[in-house]
Amino acid sequence: MITPTGPNAHPQPGLRTRPRLDRVLIGAAIGWGIVILILAIVYPVESVNTGHPGVQPMRSLVAVNGYGVLLPAAIPLLIAMIVGLLHCARPSARWASIAAWILSGAVLLAGLVGFVTFLIGIYVVPTGALLVVALASATSGRSPPGPRAPGRARRSM
Repeated sequence: MITPTGPNAHPQPGLRTRPRLDRVLIGAAIGWGIVILILAIVYPVESVNTGHPGVQPMRSLVAVNGYGVLLPAAIPLLIAMIVGLLHCARPSARWASIAAWILSGAVLLAGLVGFVTFLIGIYVVPTGALLVVALASATSGRSPPGPRAPGRARRSM
């Protein structure tokens, strides 16, 4: 028996394949959700009226409203985690794909509406945009469902 030689003969332990773009983007959306929580704690966005004329001091959302504000600030993070679980755990399930698209679109839409009406919405837009682009990049590589030309088999994933 002849064994093949050369660099492609056997898989090399330690070599990694390139991560899929959709998973990288979902990870970035989860990371941005964590950044939103940190910003709610430390970033001064609300001015506090001191009763004196001049520039008023700025305080973070948690300093002004208490720790209860972290629950609404965590919603983009929670949705990004749910979308990641739906997409990565059940990538071929149609219901999981539809749910992931609905949640991603809802976060993006809420961020855009919040951007127009509240100051905080601009911080939510990147999470929604990353999720939508991740799902779009994942579905662009798949063949669309529907009838196939005769003699052509469906590609396996």
